Amino acid sequence: MAGWVRFLEIFLLLILTVSLTGFLSFVNLYGFFLALVTAAIIYGVYRRQRWGYFSAAAWGLACYQLAKQGYEFAEVKRQVMVSGILVIIIAIILHEKIARKSPEHPNSNSDNP
Repeated sequence: MAGWVRFLEIFLLLILTVSLTGFLSFVNLYGFFLALVTAAIIYGVYRRQRWGYFSAAAWGLACYQLAKQGYEFAEVKRQVMVSGILVIIIAIILHEKIARKSPEHPNSNSDNP
């Protein structure tokens, strides 16, 4: 695996971990729910699961939209929007590089049982 791919993976995990602690700092049920979802995404990314990268990109887009429309993250709007875009880009790259499905055996033919 290329070194830059490993760097992107660690950077994505770092961004998600920082957002997890940020959600826990809300100190209410809503923040706990957001932290729980982020923890599940961190688990999926750490295990290099396809759904982990996909959900990280969706989560980055959701946080970006919430900040853009002013529904959430009013004090750190710019930082959330920038990190949301970074999460989307990195998650898509990692989804394509790391979590590809392994190709079937080239000699196996589905017509012959």
